[in-house]
Amino acid sequence: MKKTILIIVLSLFVGVTLYSQDSTSIVRIAYINRVDVFNSFPQVAAINKELKQLEADYEMEFINMSKEYERKVKAYLERSNQMSEPIKLARQTEITELEARMDMYKKRYSEELEKYRTERFMHINQLIDDAIRTICQREQITILFDQAQPLYMSAQCVELTSLVKIELGL
Repeated sequence: MKKTILIIVLSLFVGVTLYSQDSTSIVRIAYINRVDVFNSFPQVAAINKELKQLEADYEMEFINMSKEYERKVKAYLERSNQMSEPIKLARQTEITELEARMDMYKKRYSEELEKYRTERFMHINQLIDDAIRTICQREQITILFDQAQPLYMSAQCVELTSLVKIELGL
């Protein structure tokens, strides 16, 4: 449904653009498979490996926290009948604080991974953006779509993935 609406909106946009231009202007539409270009960079595999290692390290720490949590809950459940109220309350508070710490840790490490991913791939994305801009200006492209698998593509549509790769030396 969303693709259909997008196609209709884009068709109207292209129609209005074509109608509003004088007869000597040519609208050139092209597409690029940005994911293919991105994955062609040799640095991507190394960065993904670093990210997997970092994620594994974070996950190992979380597993350790989970084991500690399970141990404390088990100990509480086994001994709660023998504990006085103040000790019970202290153990419950301890368990609740550990739950909160675990939730905070999971949130922080997810944010850290995303920040690390963004920072590491920023330069590659900027290189791709610059190459796309250069080629679109050189080839006089009016509209460029970023789509790995177009729904329909006429023979007049220009494919720029290979040109971008060449521009980037990939």
